[in-house]
Amino acid sequence: MGLIYTFFYAVLFPFYTAVFYMLVKKNGYNPDLKERFVLYEDDADNTLWFHCASVGELNLSKPLIDIFGKKYRIIITVSSPRGKDYAKKLFPYAVVRSAPFDFPFLIKKFLSIYRPKALIIAEGELWYNLITVSSKYIPVISINARISQKSFERYRKIPFFYRKIYNSFRLVIARSKSDIRRINKFLHHRSKATLCGDLKFVSSKKAKKVEFTKKGKILIAGSTHAPEEKVILNVFKRLKEKHPDLQLIIAPRHTERINEVIKLVEQAGFSFSLRSKTDRPETDIYIIDTLGELSGFYRYADVVFIGGTFAPVGGHNILEAVLQNKPVVIGKYYDKIKDMVEELLPEGVVKIAKDENELIKEVNSFLKSDGIRTDFGKKGKDILNCYINKINKILEEEHGEK
Repeated sequence: MGLIYTFFYAVLFPFYTAVFYMLVKKNGYNPDLKERFVLYEDDADNTLWFHCASVGELNLSKPLIDIFGKKYRIIITVSSPRGKDYAKKLFPYAVVRSAPFDFPFLIKKFLSIYRPKALIIAEGELWYNLITVSSKYIPVISINARISQKSFERYRKIPFFYRKIYNSFRLVIARSKSDIRRINKFLHHRSKATLCGDLKFVSSKKAKKVEFTKKGKILIAGSTHAPEEKVILNVFKRLKEKHPDLQLIIAPRHTERINEVIKLVEQAGFSFSLRSKTDRPETDIYIIDTLGELSGFYRYADVVFIGGTFAPVGGHNILEAVLQNKPVVIGKYYDKIKDMVEELLPEGVVKIAKDENELIKEVNSFLKSDGIRTDFGKKGKDILNCYINKINKILEEEHGEK
């Protein structure tokens, strides 16, 4: 299997490399071919290797990298040039390299330079030689492992290929029950897979602190798309009859739509203020026309609607609100965040509304409630400790380390 994969990878490699080079140069990045061919030397002592595709995986892995970085020299490989630049800023104490091209001889050369104790791979990076070759020399661990239903259907078309990859892991730590069920379909021994939970409960960035004068109850509509503003304005108008002090904060997903949103608000007959103009709004509606501040506003909310769920987008980040112990209501289009939603539904922190009437009902129920009682801070700590203990156990078994 490995020879067949490597043969086709080699055949397609010139075309892939040429396209990769042009795209990277076009976006102003260094293609880093010297590093991708491992044309360098380095010192190696007591190292632990983390592989992350790009920015998202780096953020996800940060809590683990920071903790293990106290004991090991951390080596981080990334797949994208943007990810490499970001990793250098995020982990100034680590050695950051572009990932080697997926040839066995390059993986072996990288291993011979750094001699890592283990390779820890974030989420869905399933490079065949990276995993199968490394596994012959060191433990390879998958963290926050996931397989979407769509990917699962694709993997099942060539099961022998993915069985080889998944069975090369020493340990697969899955983020959800649905992921572990799909992963187990490819494992010879289910004991290789374990469930710790989603590291996003730990790694989600802390909300930016924003100043805002709160008066009365607040409904936030975050990351909205058309026609969600029109829906939420109707909801707000009807809820205002039950909650006269209710204020609405709207944060469109794309700030270039601000004028469009303003027009809808004016047509609905509400007064409004812009975030860029004041932090003491005396109006019915406050429109966030700035970047990077939405998460900071969630702490003022009594209930949050997350956009991209009434519009058929698939949903946006619900954790920024949930981790601040704010209840969330979403629409029926949430396939991009399905696993997270299903994990949180039993907690009662997330509600799904299929139409405008249900949205009014669910938002109103949260407005009348006493808030969320689940301690998501503790949940995050439990998840992180689970990952640390599982990884430490592998390192102890392999190297006698504690």
